[in-house]
Amino acid sequence: MNPVFKIRNIVLLSALSCIPSLNAEPQFQERSEWQVPFVDAEWFNEAKFGMFIHWGLYSELGRGEWVMNRERIPIAEYKKLATEFNPVKFDADEWVAIAKAAGMKYMTITSKHHDGFALFDSEVSDWNIVDATPFKRDVIKELSEACAKEGIKFGVYYSQAQDWTHTGGSMSRSGYWDPAQVNDHKQFREYVDTISIPQMKEVIEIGNISHLWFDTPIKVNPEIARKMVEEIRAAKPDVLLNSRLLYHGHQIEELTPEQLDELAEIGVDFLSYHDRKIPAKTFAEWPWETCMTLNGAWGYRESDNRWKSPKDVVQMLAQCASKGGNFLLNFGPTAEGVIPEDGVEVVKQVGDWLRINGESIYGTQGSKLRETGATKVGPGVNLDGSMKKESAADKKAKNKNIEFDWLATSRPATDGQPAKVYLHIFTWPGESFEVKGITETVEKAYFLANTAKSPLKFSQKGDAFTLSLPSSAPDPIGTVVCLEF
Repeated sequence: MNPVFKIRNIVLLSALSCIPSLNAEPQFQERSEWQVPFVDAEWFNEAKFGMFIHWGLYSELGRGEWVMNRERIPIAEYKKLATEFNPVKFDADEWVAIAKAAGMKYMTITSKHHDGFALFDSEVSDWNIVDATPFKRDVIKELSEACAKEGIKFGVYYSQAQDWTHTGGSMSRSGYWDPAQVNDHKQFREYVDTISIPQMKEVIEIGNISHLWFDTPIKVNPEIARKMVEEIRAAKPDVLLNSRLLYHGHQIEELTPEQLDELAEIGVDFLSYHDRKIPAKTFAEWPWETCMTLNGAWGYRESDNRWKSPKDVVQMLAQCASKGGNFLLNFGPTAEGVIPEDGVEVVKQVGDWLRINGESIYGTQGSKLRETGATKVGPGVNLDGSMKKESAADKKAKNKNIEFDWLATSRPATDGQPAKVYLHIFTWPGESFEVKGITETVEKAYFLANTAKSPLKFSQKGDAFTLSLPSSAPDPIGTVVCLEF
């Protein structure tokens, strides 16, 4: 028999009335007196897993969504791409089918990225897919309708401030490079009033838009943010809005209670953390989400084959769920409108896993665990899930993310259903698995994949819970053990 695999100092959710909250360092930051979300976010909290899509003219060049900025492409030259953009293989139903097969419950797509090009029919600017390309189809409308048919929530990313082609749009610290780009606050306010707000109102009125996803709020102050929200709420009161309206993703973990109060007062509904980072701590009461690339890039990059494995994705999804948040996983389709097959195969396996183990993810609550076992770090990833600066050798290596021996999610007791804790085991402990800190009686333990709920043998002595397991893992991606109380 293998030696006992010990995991100590566990704190399960205090929300589970049958499981006491032990004295351990909380995983959640203290809350102030804010009230969030502004509108009903129940669907968002239940969903846990979404599809992110970065797609636009930049896909033609195959060098990522920031190619215009990084290569200092003049506006007139960049606009020539529109005359050749004809993604004849785009099929909204197929994209939604991929999301559904992956177990994703919502979709977010770049309706307008920082290049200012809109993927919808806009009366505000003819710099859009219907007026400026031979394709002449409203991608946002088609995806909205396809998602509605399949019961997938649909939202749009809209770059509300940074815009490299419309006069007055703000710019990143890399600065302006074309004389047509104007760095003037007065003209930025005109841009907000004549381009940004009118287009946001256009896109949320297209169809079944559930959420609006902002990004890079350069030059956006609280006054401008309030005006944007007032206009949006007047057009669509129930749309969810993210925190990048006013703060960059990398700022969220360091916000003060006063800043969070201001976000809530303005009308923000959920927090969007740093790109490619699963936060170490989250703010209680705030719905939240983190976004991650499936390979290394957001927009299509022809040379990028650093695909994460199904196990990588499941671990990151479980990590977000264990902290009460959502996981938004990105795809960058080709210029023809095709989601790369390598990525599709990865998430298909994730979907297969979720069809068996989805109960341990969807609609669950976080778990206040002080320890999650040993951690291992793959190339390019820090312990907190953020990306390291990679060496040339690492960039050539398979892009892996943080690995955990185990993680936990939970579900409170409801009418007719007991309280449950789900142990997601990623590093198999052998034939014995010991958990310290559970003082209430566990009534039953079983593999979630076992539809008969055949009981696993276990013993309890004091606060020690010991589970008997087979010598090898039943599921190479991740085995879930359900404990009922």
